[in-house]
Amino acid sequence: MSASRRALLGVVIAAILAGLPSLVPGFIHDDHRIIEQNELIRDPRHVPEILARGYWTVDENAVPNLYRPVTILSFAANHAVGGLRPFGYRVVNLMLHALAAALVLLLARRVLGGLSPAAAVDPALVAGLLFALHPIHTEALGLVVGRSEILAAVGTLGAVLLFLGARDRAAAGDDTGAAWRDGLAVLSFALGFLAKENAVAAPLIVLAADLTRPWTPRPDTRGGAPGAGLSGAGPRPRRAWRTHIAFAVMLAALLALRTAVLGMVGPAAFTHFVDNPIAHQSFPGSLFTALAVIARYTALLVAPVRQALDYSYAAILPARSLLEPAVLAGLAVTLAGFVAAARARRRRPAEAFALAFTGLAFAPVSNLLLPIGTIMAERLLYLPSAGVVLLVAAWVARIPAGGAARSRVVRIVVVAALAVLGVTSVARLIEWRDERTLFASAVAAEPRSARAQFNHGAASERAGDDDTAQRAYETALAIWPDFADAQYNLAGLLARRARWDDAVAHYRAALRLQPGSVSYLVNLGATLTRAGRPAEAIETLERAVALDPRSDRAWNGLGVARLAVGRPGDAAAAWREAARLDPRDADYAANLALALETSGDPGTVAAWGTATALRPGDGLLRYRLGRALERAGRDNEAAAAYRESARLTPASPVPYKALGLLLARRGERDEARAALERALALDAGGTVMDPAARRVLDELGTPAR
Repeated sequence: MSASRRALLGVVIAAILAGLPSLVPGFIHDDHRIIEQNELIRDPRHVPEILARGYWTVDENAVPNLYRPVTILSFAANHAVGGLRPFGYRVVNLMLHALAAALVLLLARRVLGGLSPAAAVDPALVAGLLFALHPIHTEALGLVVGRSEILAAVGTLGAVLLFLGARDRAAAGDDTGAAWRDGLAVLSFALGFLAKENAVAAPLIVLAADLTRPWTPRPDTRGGAPGAGLSGAGPRPRRAWRTHIAFAVMLAALLALRTAVLGMVGPAAFTHFVDNPIAHQSFPGSLFTALAVIARYTALLVAPVRQALDYSYAAILPARSLLEPAVLAGLAVTLAGFVAAARARRRRPAEAFALAFTGLAFAPVSNLLLPIGTIMAERLLYLPSAGVVLLVAAWVARIPAGGAARSRVVRIVVVAALAVLGVTSVARLIEWRDERTLFASAVAAEPRSARAQFNHGAASERAGDDDTAQRAYETALAIWPDFADAQYNLAGLLARRARWDDAVAHYRAALRLQPGSVSYLVNLGATLTRAGRPAEAIETLERAVALDPRSDRAWNGLGVARLAVGRPGDAAAAWREAARLDPRDADYAANLALALETSGDPGTVAAWGTATALRPGDGLLRYRLGRALERAGRDNEAAAAYRESARLTPASPVPYKALGLLLARRGERDEARAALERALALDAGGTVMDPAARRVLDELGTPAR
């Protein structure tokens, strides 16, 4: 096997080994909504809808500024093969990451040229291994939805490599081969862009590759001597302007498609302050904060310690002055990059390209041009880091080989650095094994992040640790009192603990922040009902149904509140509407039956029958149906319902007692006695077999025990 193939295999193996812990977790965080709850990925017939709807589409809801159909289609393909088993999705992500690392190696080889036999280390191999092992990529692997980052990077790297391959074919006189490669390059860009929007930088990265590439001119078919090649002293390079125009046309078409689907080109949707304060700052404050974030990103690339899933407010505070140290550091990094790229263009084109790649890939997610949905996220460095490792490789290529001892030292340093990065990646991915561990790690790294505290609270609540959840929610609110979601979640937790007044206060605080939220109103109404304040609940829930007449939960809550104030007829009207909106919900049908029963409506039996049909395995519903049938004088059907209820709930004395009393009244003494004896045996607390039932049992000839 050649050295080049061994290097390629080594990079792939390194990426897979370092990423193995990413195969362990289930779906995490955003995976639940985009994959688990997304009906669009579950049937191939939904492919047209995937192409015509936004990325975050769940049911009828969609975030209106994200369009990533290639990513969703890849999830649909995963589902077609393995359903909702997370392992298959994660295997695909890891293989794609290994592919991206391999493409980085190939690009480094193409940009830096062949390996010199005297080199201490292979710089292209260093680039590939750095990309394969760097811990900054763990977020893209930890979340299944991180696939969008990986696909965008693969599309962009593929476009650059295909473009450079086309230039090689053109230089060799193979215009047909060049045209095919150019066409595939444009297609690769399109697929990357439709996987995630930050691939919009690909046409400019390709242009940078063209402007900085060493030029080997086409052989002179008339017999003349060819010009100089890598030295740059030969004829002026012929740039592939037709291909660049093709990229521009494809970009225009993709933006037109995006506009047709979403109604907009750019990221115009509302960005929450807690997620990105930059979106709420005026210039130049937004510029200062974005520069401070660049300093944080640079530090993580150089020394990836204290990594966190979330850097939202107040992990990074809005900058107010150019003279703040972090702002100055970010400005210095930015200016140094521009100056170095300009100076290196002619003498060191590989370094110039690496710097251009980094800057162009980072620009769409930098918050410098337009604010995006987050102030900072490690996953956003997945594509820009390819330029960074190319730059490192270019620096490594400049290290003189020297003697054997010097080469050995260089190799030891490089291997040690790569080993540290690989071990750090493994340790970091182990923290992604479940949501609670992940968010505990997030708050340990960035305790001032309100979003991290909130997510830690939600994960703890799901795990049944309400004490930790409450502290996390309260910490999030101490950081930012206007965090509506934290107010809402804390209210729900307090309601579960029967701290009704506190729960109501937090629900009202959430509603002050989001007054049009129907779900907030519904839960406030339910809490007011449980707190013994049904009149307030009715007012709240009537407001909810006025805002959204299609909310079955709001109508259901309104029915509960109306019944609590002794208005069974009005309660039945509310539950009829809830049942109409969701005819599959057995609870709505049961609630309607209860209201009809309370008001003496003759439709009670039919209503209990509907509820039982919707949930045939519910013994309590069978018992309630039996009671309604008995009151209607349909004893045979009632007895059958009681028997079925007893079969479904064999540990409950209630259906046995009802059956025994019914049969005793009908004179069926033996079965009645057996049923009542069974009820008595099961009634450990003596609360079901009351004195009247015991007297019936005595009358049947068996002494009460």
